[in-house]
Amino acid sequence: MTDFVPVGKRFRDSLKGARVKLMIAAPVVMTLAMTASAATLDLNGTIGPILDSVTELIPSIINLIVSIVPAIIVMSVIGFVVTFFQKILDMIKL
Repeated sequence: MTDFVPVGKRFRDSLKGARVKLMIAAPVVMTLAMTASAATLDLNGTIGPILDSVTELIPSIINLIVSIVPAIIVMSVIGFVVTFFQKILDMIKL
């Protein structure tokens, strides 16, 4: 019996070459993208107003949470008491 002998490059070898090419090309492409984005965008001018509006909303959100928590606690206590008495009545009926 004769063994199969591949002709030309093996598939694994071609992947190694592609990986090397990709590893060389990726930093070049990322560098070009960063310089292009830095040239066209003013980050302080775009992100600054968004951050300002978010920081202005934080006290309102905290006030909302602080005002809702007592209502949730009261509702859970009332629900527990009602359920507790309902279980007692169900046990009495047998």
